[in-house]
Amino acid sequence: AVVSTQSTGALVRQYTAPRSSVPLQILLYYNYYYFVFFVLIESLAIIWKATVLPFASATLASEISLIVLYALCEALRQFVGNKGNLTEQPFPIIVFLLLTLPMTMAFVFTLLFQSYVLHLDAILAYIGLGFCGVEFLLGIVALVHFSRSDIST
Repeated sequence: AVVSTQSTGALVRQYTAPRSSVPLQILLYYNYYYFVFFVLIESLAIIWKATVLPFASATLASEISLIVLYALCEALRQFVGNKGNLTEQPFPIIVFLLLTLPMTMAFVFTLLFQSYVLHLDAILAYIGLGFCGVEFLLGIVALVHFSRSDIST
């Protein structure tokens, strides 16, 4: 709601339609739960791989560190995506879009460059790439919509 004054000096509330992207918000909501599931399953998979398959200790440590970095980056990405969409501000959406790149690279790493890639790893990474791709497109649409609305007001 925007507050303005009329010629009489009284304050009047004017209704402005919300500009937040509902599809983006829905995907952010479900991606939060998916990513918690992804980190849990990947952590369990790394434990299983470490016990069953031959692993160099440095390789194991680097893959565990990458899972932690995935989680931190995705938590930040989710936070700024939610904040930008709900407050209808372009800057957090730009940060959200920029943070989508490292998350996409993380899923590609999971698919192609891990020491051992299970079918489960591949399926989870493809789902994550799907979330990132669709959220990126919806984020661009939201950014354009928020930017145009800022110019017209």
